[in-house]
Amino acid sequence: MSLRQISAHVHVETAHLGSNNSIVVGAEGLALVDTPHRPTDAMAWRKTVDGFGTTRFVVNTDHHPDHTIGNFWQGGEVVSHRGTRERLLHEAPSRDYLASLFARIDPEAVALLDTYRVRVPTVVFSDALDLHLGDVHLELSFQPGHTANSLIAYVPEDGVVFTGDIVCEAGLPSFQDSRLWDWFDAIEEVASYDFDVLVPGHGEVADRGVLERYRDWGREVVGQVADAIGRGVDREQASAEIRFPDNIHVDTEDYVGYPDDLIEMFQRRSIERIYEDLRERPDLAAR
Repeated sequence: MSLRQISAHVHVETAHLGSNNSIVVGAEGLALVDTPHRPTDAMAWRKTVDGFGTTRFVVNTDHHPDHTIGNFWQGGEVVSHRGTRERLLHEAPSRDYLASLFARIDPEAVALLDTYRVRVPTVVFSDALDLHLGDVHLELSFQPGHTANSLIAYVPEDGVVFTGDIVCEAGLPSFQDSRLWDWFDAIEEVASYDFDVLVPGHGEVADRGVLERYRDWGREVVGQVADAIGRGVDREQASAEIRFPDNIHVDTEDYVGYPDDLIEMFQRRSIERIYEDLRERPDLAAR
């Protein structure tokens, strides 16, 4: 664990497999931003969080398992965009999927599957919602980008913005739930915030400079797909040949990452998504 305080009210853990996990400490309780991917990490995280006070809110920046599996072991009300609730209600990972995944990334957690349940948000919003914790508050704003139901969380008192996977310092996440126009628009929306510190979905806490680096990584893979389309390469061939570095799902010094076949699926679906969006909107190659 490498939990560190990044502002007067915010503490962030960046060493978990999966999303970054944050604690916002207010005079009237806590708000968490995303929860650990591995169940054993989630249970340990609960003990850490409880040392700061009582959790009132758990904010999910999107519906993906690496942001939401740990909800089950946390206190408070789960809060998200309404689209995240719908995805978790109707498209949550199956028991077989979780059994296979846990066997790989968290073998001790396989025994927990009989009691685990997907904990869906009970507080949802369409456009914006404020969560107040006394001397500090979070401003939640719907912002499609990494997914159609992504959100941005902002602590104006500290100048801290939480982007979820709209921006990742570690590298590019999957594009499979994105639309390319939303992907670029969301980065521009993050740039419009008045912030000193950016907590990305994956990777180290950063400053404003991460936005251009992240945008450039996206432009590079978009350019490769646009070039393939220009050469007459079909979608299947492009998705078989074009790859971008995956620094999010792979093994680290501390954790076993996703199996190769799952990473390969993410890559293929990402390139297919980019390909389809560029066919619909060729102008996006110039974003």
